[in-house]
Amino acid sequence: MPLTTIAYLCLSGLAFVASVLIHPEWGLYAYLSTYNISPFQQWWGAFLPDFAKRYNMFFVIAMAAGMVLQYRKLKCPEVFSTHEGLLVVFIMMCWVSSLTGPTFHVDELQWKMLKIGTVLLMATRIITTRERFERTLLALIAVGGYPGYALHSGAGGWIGGRFDRGFGGSDFAEGNFLAAHFAWLLPLAGVRFLAGDKKMKALCAVSGALMVNAVIITRSRGAFLALALGAAATLWYLPRLRVYRKQIIVGLVVGLVGALSLTDRAFWERMSTLESDKVEEDASAQSRLEAWKVALRMWGDYPLGVGVGRYKDHAGHYNPNLAGRDTHNTYLRCLAETGAQGLVVLLLLIFSSLKMLRKIERQAAVLEDRVATFYFMNAFALRISLIIYLTAAFFISSVYIEEFYWFLMFPLFLMRALKNEKTGEEISQSTDVTRFFEGARGIR
Repeated sequence: MPLTTIAYLCLSGLAFVASVLIHPEWGLYAYLSTYNISPFQQWWGAFLPDFAKRYNMFFVIAMAAGMVLQYRKLKCPEVFSTHEGLLVVFIMMCWVSSLTGPTFHVDELQWKMLKIGTVLLMATRIITTRERFERTLLALIAVGGYPGYALHSGAGGWIGGRFDRGFGGSDFAEGNFLAAHFAWLLPLAGVRFLAGDKKMKALCAVSGALMVNAVIITRSRGAFLALALGAAATLWYLPRLRVYRKQIIVGLVVGLVGALSLTDRAFWERMSTLESDKVEEDASAQSRLEAWKVALRMWGDYPLGVGVGRYKDHAGHYNPNLAGRDTHNTYLRCLAETGAQGLVVLLLLIFSSLKMLRKIERQAAVLEDRVATFYFMNAFALRISLIIYLTAAFFISSVYIEEFYWFLMFPLFLMRALKNEKTGEEISQSTDVTRFFEGARGIR
């Protein structure tokens, strides 16, 4: 067995024990890291024993056991929030769709959504402090550099000179999904680069550069458009900040110049087709516009939804050329499969995330400057990341992608950390994460 495989098993075992005996956050970090790496897609994953395929189950058990044994350490400031309620209602809508389609059908995606909801309701009770919020994001940023480096080295399957599929996280091993994953992480890595110490800057610079390069390698038009809109949103919301405004502008310019230096003629030829209705899908050319029309026609026939996972089964009835194809649109697939009621709840969940970020900014303004800066900067970065991912979601189908819902829960993680904020006297003695932003001053 290779040393890499042994190291992975040892680290997983340590995370399991630490989650149970110290704090369930360690099981959560291990869960997210493994979800993002997808061990069985790595060369060393071929040597893992069969039981390791259920890594998610083991880490969920570790988190659950830790939450029971370390209950007093959780510091969850509320029993249940409206935001969590919207997530639960959406999962219920997914199950109700079994009754609204042409035939009764229970899809494995419905069980997946139930698992996602269970894990996230645990996470919202674990990530409840600044330190845990920060460590969660650092784990994602650090792990993000690994697939970025692998793509740079030629991992996965390539078509027409661009990465197509075969490498990445458990839910985003296809080029457009992987590009969207990297794209929403970039603003969060940028904030940590600006405010961090030398080690933090080095980590975020290296990981960020690898992620930008990976987005370019995928040549994802959706991610390109999303990042362009994200840059515009950054400039739009920048006046709200009283710190790092100049640095952010410089960072955007440097990032743009760096990204342009990595592009080639083939990249810009593909980006120039953004105005076209056609996209390349495997060996044949299909029209996104036609797929979207099919979704709308399907919803017209089944206003309450054709059923979770059933779009591909029924698309061929409306357009034989699209049989077995996806909608390539998160919102239209949600509409077609879960009905108008499902899409409304999903949009309410998105709106709740954006509204919560604004609420965080207002409530954090009364805190001591350097602590308030932490919340202002993270709320700012999460808003930009949301805009980026929600734009990319117009070109990919993320309805049943786990990281989509993790991302929608990050504002709640930040809000619960704010509610657990220390008193003024304790703030003056705080270290670690506070020092991470202690150079900033002048928050309103």
